Amino acid sequence: MKKKVEEEKVRINKYLAMCGIASRRAADQMVVDGLVMVNGRIADEPGMKVDPRNDEVIVDGRLMAKPEAHKVYILFNKPRNVITTSHDERDRQQILDFIDVRERVFPVGRLDRKSTGLLILTNDGTLAHKLMHPSSQVQKEYLAALDMKFPPAMLQKLTAGMRLKDTGEKVSPCRAKILDDGMSVLLSIHEGKNHQVRRMFDTLGFEVRRLDRVAYAGLTPGDLRRGEWRYLSRKEVEQLYKLCGQ
Repeated sequence: MKKKVEEEKVRINKYLAMCGIASRRAADQMVVDGLVMVNGRIADEPGMKVDPRNDEVIVDGRLMAKPEAHKVYILFNKPRNVITTSHDERDRQQILDFIDVRERVFPVGRLDRKSTGLLILTNDGTLAHKLMHPSSQVQKEYLAALDMKFPPAMLQKLTAGMRLKDTGEKVSPCRAKILDDGMSVLLSIHEGKNHQVRRMFDTLGFEVRRLDRVAYAGLTPGDLRRGEWRYLSRKEVEQLYKLCGQ
């Protein structure tokens, strides 16, 4: 039995490639950088092997789904104060507390704890990787409630492609619309930099009081209330692949 288990193990870089996270070379670098944990311990050897059926692999805080034959696609409307990571030392509420499925799924990208709105969860690593890759330019739409009115004269600065004041990092041009009261802005971006929307407004001197992702890759909440989820239809999944150029 032990010999059979050893035969079924695969190198960690191959496993991460099977999950659609990165190429084998990039996966090796993730291990070197200390971003990969196996069964609660940091993986320190790029050549190590894992058992895809039983080992728990976490990459940069995100639990990897096993590359199963049965693919699952879920749309979830995240409430405030729920975190997207699979493990939390402070025992805070997590998105997987809301979703009761047999398959091990993981979120495509993240929303910070204070933000609300749409997340896709799946065990299809290939689709997840394509949706998150900047080259796919999958649009994510956010409704940002601000601490003061946003003047139309500043709209060009917001959408033209700015440098974030905290790091000097450049973000791509985007689309935005000021809503009637002036205190809210509808913003559409295709990147996924850490806290990007909040940092963009902070660069311009505004604080985001509430942030809600109201659309992801053309999907909208529909009848989903906060904390509710549903399976995506086959047509919706096909549309996601089409958006990614497949």
